[in-house]
Amino acid sequence: MHGFETQRNGRDQVAETGPRSDRFRSGSADHRPEFTPARDSRNRRVPGLYLRNDRYYGQLWVELPSGKKGPRRFPLLDSDNLPVRTLTAAKEALEVKRHERRERVLPAIGRKPLFRDYAQTYFGKAKVQRKRPGTLANEGQAIARWRHHLGHMRIDRIATPTIAAYVDKRLKGGVFAGRKFAPASERTVNLDIIMLRNVLKMAIDDGHLGELPKIKALEAAPVPRRPLVTPGRI
Repeated sequence: MHGFETQRNGRDQVAETGPRSDRFRSGSADHRPEFTPARDSRNRRVPGLYLRNDRYYGQLWVELPSGKKGPRRFPLLDSDNLPVRTLTAAKEALEVKRHERRERVLPAIGRKPLFRDYAQTYFGKAKVQRKRPGTLANEGQAIARWRHHLGHMRIDRIATPTIAAYVDKRLKGGVFAGRKFAPASERTVNLDIIMLRNVLKMAIDDGHLGELPKIKALEAAPVPRRPLVTPGRI
């Protein structure tokens, strides 16, 4: 989400606080696509839904930082954090956003940080700093690999397919942050997933995410139990 809109001088005049306006600029050489109201198969207006660049957006009235209420448009995503492309899916995603509004768990207004930047914020948290030195070291190594893979992405754009690509690469072996890693076991990859989940959960607490992307743990072989009696001794 790269900004939000507030009303000004009527319902059709919309200003955006993001880097550049998405309104259609008449007479400009660089015409930017505008939001158009979504319509159903009977050409009836669908309340709260808009289209831009073949993507659906939902509009909700929310409380702004000023304390007043105004409309804000959200890009609508599916359960895998990917843009919805059909009207039916858009209606379902808008209902999810309405539920988040009721529960007061909508992501905070404004542009979200890159994963590499938020990872630094994460390790600066007092709650994280209280972890044992060994735990912090292991977590730092795992997050360094995630930063290599996800660092260029904004934290609210991290989706299941991108995570799955990391998992596949770790299982096969590959280069992360300038270092070549041999194929990892399922258990090791699951630990990496836990480290990522820790960062994303903190991002939810900070208002950058509404929910975690789907991250399925791999089936790993159980850790062998240590024998209670040393072989050859009674």
